[in-house]
Amino acid sequence: MESPDEKEKPSDEESAAGGGAAAAPSGQPVTLVTGAAGELGRELVERLLAAGHDCVALDRNRRGLERLHDRLAKTGSAPLGVPLDLAGAGPDHYAELAAHIEDSFGRLDGIIHAAAEFKALRPLDHTPPDEWMQVLQAGITGPYLLTVSLLPLMRATPGSRVLWVQDAPRQRRNAHWGAYGVAQAGADALADILAAETASRGPAVDRIDPGPFYSPLRSRAWPAEEPGELPSAADAAGKVLARYLGG
Repeated sequence: MESPDEKEKPSDEESAAGGGAAAAPSGQPVTLVTGAAGELGRELVERLLAAGHDCVALDRNRRGLERLHDRLAKTGSAPLGVPLDLAGAGPDHYAELAAHIEDSFGRLDGIIHAAAEFKALRPLDHTPPDEWMQVLQAGITGPYLLTVSLLPLMRATPGSRVLWVQDAPRQRRNAHWGAYGVAQAGADALADILAAETASRGPAVDRIDPGPFYSPLRSRAWPAEEPGELPSAADAAGKVLARYLGG
């Protein structure tokens, strides 16, 4: 999932699709990955490109997206980078992004929601209001606005799907998980509602919890864990893509 470290929020003047030049339609499947500059997101983008997909890599960390693009371009394929902050973007940004994807690729086969925002474990009455709003915007409202803006393009793409990457949403309802726990529970409910509404005409909606894996985000909750004691983001990406590509 996306780490909040080293993030850059785009200015109001910055284009929602300003992270890369428009690509010529290739006819290949197209997948959008949120949190693409994070530990899990980078693995997902790289593996999707290797599997023959075109990728739209969305993250608010512009430098991280540029590094990802430059590294993958050396292998012959690179994603379309979109520096967009789920916690700060509004409906107009998502409408612009939808139009850009349609112009660039003419299709959208799927979204993998891999972004997350987590600050710290703390009681609700010690949670700063701006932190509460930012985490819920990044975890529920932003993904909702992004998804509904892309529904028309996805419905025009046969076999399209939306996959939410979860982090033990029921366990995150315990004490001190605060806004992050609410965001996990809310995203779970959002996926249920969207699945019920799109069952007859698509896209398919699914979710997966790949289990614990090391990331800077997780280390904020469990700082004493050693990275080598946990599965890697690559391990988690394998599980996510097995669900996404396997249907």
